[in-house]
Amino acid sequence: MKKLTTLFVMMLAVVFATNAQSIISIDSARTNDPATGISVANGLTVQLTGVVYGPDAYPTSNGHQFMLRGATKSIKVYSKGRFQYSLTEGDSVTVVGVLNHYYGDAEVKLAYTHAGDTIIRLGAGTVAPPTVITTADLNSNGELYESSLVEIDNIDMAQLQNWPSSGTLSTVDHFSAKVGGLYFYVDSFMSPDFWVGGAPAAGIYNVVGFGSQYSTAAALNNGYSLQPRRRADFILQNVGVKDIANPLTASVYPNPAATKVTAAFNSDADGEYTVRMTDLTGRVALTQEGHVVNGDNALYINTASLSNGMYILELTAAGKNLITKINIAK
Repeated sequence: MKKLTTLFVMMLAVVFATNAQSIISIDSARTNDPATGISVANGLTVQLTGVVYGPDAYPTSNGHQFMLRGATKSIKVYSKGRFQYSLTEGDSVTVVGVLNHYYGDAEVKLAYTHAGDTIIRLGAGTVAPPTVITTADLNSNGELYESSLVEIDNIDMAQLQNWPSSGTLSTVDHFSAKVGGLYFYVDSFMSPDFWVGGAPAAGIYNVVGFGSQYSTAAALNNGYSLQPRRRADFILQNVGVKDIANPLTASVYPNPAATKVTAAFNSDADGEYTVRMTDLTGRVALTQEGHVVNGDNALYINTASLSNGMYILELTAAGKNLITKINIAK
């Protein structure tokens, strides 16, 4: 197998050395030199055809950045100049540009002023579902999943670290956070909705995103992370009720609800309460606060502004906590 791989690399090198522009598959463009961790075609002009995955991260005059899917592998396409097409997920396109990398993350770099560089929309393509992998798969075999759409399941957001608070997000355009050995790379250009509502709410999630890489090692074969496309890529599986400290017993009704939800409970002390409702992507949809008294309490939560769907209601009252699901159906 090693001899076959070496022969394939040598054949590609001959092709690239004799063609100013090489028409190759994305899978071939992602064939790496094991010694360096970068493509054997790095630095050469290539023509690739595939299907756009995820959003175009620069949907204005600034340029383009999107993932292009081939038969089994994907690659990032990056341009600082704006070409004539407005791209959407699922478009079938051909691109011509220079194959390069950014700290190990392979990309086709296009220059708007460079003759021959182009993006051509061919029509509609098919977006395949994400490949389900584990954190260990990403960390140990990240080159296979780099720029590909993957899903990692059963991630406990109670262990989330380094996610900036909402108040500090305006000072950064990207950040890295982690859960255990899994790193998230979040970019405001790719996922601007992460800059609204703060971190995903506590719970167990399946998370979809692109395999990404940022490595400064001599051989660029580490530094892998998961880059979600949008907040909806955090798919809540449950709210982790068993992990709630100082649980509050309350009656929350009606459920389903339309314009109002009532939370009735008995408090053993005077104090403050806070209510937060998030949708299943973790976006904060409603907040409310006030006072509770020692004894019976009934809180009325105005849900008239909420769209139909499932929400997580988090109630903290006089130091006790409740998390439950509420279905809004109008």
